[in-house]
Amino acid sequence: MRILLLTLLLAGCSDMYRYPCQNPDNWEHKVCKKPYCSANGTCPEDLTPYERDKVANSTKLTTPAPKDCK
Repeated sequence: MRILLLTLLLAGCSDMYRYPCQNPDNWEHKVCKKPYCSANGTCPEDLTPYERDKVANSTKLTTPAPKDCK
């Protein structure tokens, strides 16, 4: 019974993206280019800034720096 349950749970795992522009394969499509994506905040740079730089072989990290809590 456990094996069946684990198999069913693992079968539901897959690589899915909440927004189309989170998928690096879609970054060149019109829906992932400004001004189309900026209206609803789904541009690749809004959703995945670190991954976009990583794919572009950039050494610069664009993740926001932690803010000081005082």
